[in-house]
Amino acid sequence: MHRELRSCLLGASLLVLTVAEPQSSHLYLGGGLTILTQNLLDGAQNDGNGAILVSQPSPYYAADTACKLLGETLWNPDVQDFAAGLNSSLSYQVFQGLATKDQLYWIAKEDESDEVCAGMNPAGELYDVDCNSEIPALCTQTAPVSTSSVSNTSMTWQIEHFVDQVQLTGYRDYHTFKFRGLRYAETPERFAYSKLKLYNESAQVSAINAGADCVQPIGEVRSGSSEDCLFLNVWTPYLAPMAGAKKEQLKPVMVYLYGGGFTSGSGKNPNTDGTNLASRGDAVVISVNYRVGSVGFLAFDDGIHNGNYGISDMVTALEWVEKYVHYFGGDADRVTVFGESAGAMGTHILLASPKAKGLFHRAIMQSDPSGYPNDGKFTWSQYATPEDEYRSTTTKVLKEAGCLNATDQVACINKMGGFDLVNLTTNANGATADGVYLLHHELDLSKPGYAVDVDVMTGINRDEAGVLIDNYPTNGTNFTDYFANNVGNHFSLPASAAASFPPSAFGVADTAVATPEQIFNASLRIATDGEFSCFELAKAYAGAKNKAFRSTYAFEFNRTYSPSGYTKTWCDAPKTAARPNGDPDGEYYKCHAGEQLIVFGNVRRAGQADRDGLDVPFTQLAVDYWSAFARTGDPNPDKAYLEARAYHASLAQVEATGRWETVDPQRPTIRLLQWNGAQVPFVEQSQCQALGLPLDMLATSS
Repeated sequence: MHRELRSCLLGASLLVLTVAEPQSSHLYLGGGLTILTQNLLDGAQNDGNGAILVSQPSPYYAADTACKLLGETLWNPDVQDFAAGLNSSLSYQVFQGLATKDQLYWIAKEDESDEVCAGMNPAGELYDVDCNSEIPALCTQTAPVSTSSVSNTSMTWQIEHFVDQVQLTGYRDYHTFKFRGLRYAETPERFAYSKLKLYNESAQVSAINAGADCVQPIGEVRSGSSEDCLFLNVWTPYLAPMAGAKKEQLKPVMVYLYGGGFTSGSGKNPNTDGTNLASRGDAVVISVNYRVGSVGFLAFDDGIHNGNYGISDMVTALEWVEKYVHYFGGDADRVTVFGESAGAMGTHILLASPKAKGLFHRAIMQSDPSGYPNDGKFTWSQYATPEDEYRSTTTKVLKEAGCLNATDQVACINKMGGFDLVNLTTNANGATADGVYLLHHELDLSKPGYAVDVDVMTGINRDEAGVLIDNYPTNGTNFTDYFANNVGNHFSLPASAAASFPPSAFGVADTAVATPEQIFNASLRIATDGEFSCFELAKAYAGAKNKAFRSTYAFEFNRTYSPSGYTKTWCDAPKTAARPNGDPDGEYYKCHAGEQLIVFGNVRRAGQADRDGLDVPFTQLAVDYWSAFARTGDPNPDKAYLEARAYHASLAQVEATGRWETVDPQRPTIRLLQWNGAQVPFVEQSQCQALGLPLDMLATSS
């Protein structure tokens, strides 16, 4: 940038230093730091044009020293390119009302021998400024971009930050500040509810590395071997000053609960790393570890150990967020809980919990598994009493552990290591109506309840069950046998289940001559509708009809990108000569977890190719929808917001495809999430009717 300096009226009359010199270290340790980068989610490396905004006004020399304490220098328009992203970052500061169009920021002098100093306004115009004036500063941001496999946590990028009386050492990459492995609860006692960890005593804590995963069988998570696991991770683009931030400076908060069937999962899953969602979405993103399996859910009939220990962890994490998230720049009055699969199920449970009421304000459920209806009961979304759970599940665990006939069954099983406990053949994973965290056997959507003040988004991937079915049928396969062996076994259905479904509703007119493709499609649709779609749509319908939620939005992903390690051949877009990495325009199954990388903005971060040139802009759009919902309770991003941040591709899609509408019970529609998406009528309704799962099944009290 060629310097064209303008004179500035800032000077001794207004801003000359009249008090003791501020210590530059206070600017650094005191927070008030914002990372300013243009995150297009394309995996681009640091181009050197980002900045760190030091918000606390100070004289030039203090600002220069503060940048050096960050390992940076004052931003230099002769070296950096203002038009490469800082222009939109500063425009966004003005859009938020955090700066005026006339605000000046310290930048590097053209010549250090100059007696006057240099400032720049949000339009990139340069000014001569009295060096004793007190204005915010723009530092360079040279930290590297992290990926799913590489993260530089060396001392160069570490940062100290206070949370109450505790001094944390976190770090930054190009896009966010990161604090990992923060205890939100005291070390838990087995078979007991968790207790909030207070940060009211002086301590120094390393927050460089994530904490231990909760004890679980070795599978996708290779390190789940600790019962001392109640940690969370924080990603934020903004660190509040030690004295506290103004309300308008605080960011929406997004608390993520992992999936894994309540038997596995990790808050440090690289697929759901919060860096990009926090950066592009301008939100504080938090991932939470909670106890799983028998350690998290084993219920006894003694009236004391009632299960739901993992649910208590989720609530305790929200209590920690309410108390401490403002130190990370988060707004405790705008907390969104969201999760995928079992994480969506946990979110569903929190909507029904009196203990969680008021701790969160929005909820997003991605692929919430209701539990395939069996004997009139939805396995996952209807909760047994502790006594019933004891009889159906705990007695099996006790027998396998050799404790069934013990005088003190709890004491007996407590002698078993946690890893051995969760690796028994029976591993408890069901929530209970324990009288504390859940008072009723289900989320009652027949009337307003605990979630009446919560905005809700809920939805599915089109072909959820695709990744859950292991074998593709061959020529001569019998539909009934295939369904029983591949779907019935997975969902624990009785052998007679296939006979109760009319195959014709799912594209199989004659089971005797059905092709392998017809058999697979029908089995997948029955499993997807029965386990996911029908219940999710009924939930959205009942929530809207009976005003059980403040607002209700529904969605279906018709474009997915399955994460490596959790996919099947048929869940991946077909490869063609023109598109060797896969053609999303071709037909393929949109399977369970296929939206994970997309909503977190991590397709390219995970090293995945942009298959057709639209994966990156579609990921941008999804992140913009999700973060808009976190900000306002409405997934439709403000067009002025998109303009201010130069999110041009999303703006074009929003204008071309129209608004994402709330669910209207008179004419319910769902948002079809794909490139050039649309609002369409609720899907699979005739199939849900055929399964005995009508749209209004949750609209009246059971």
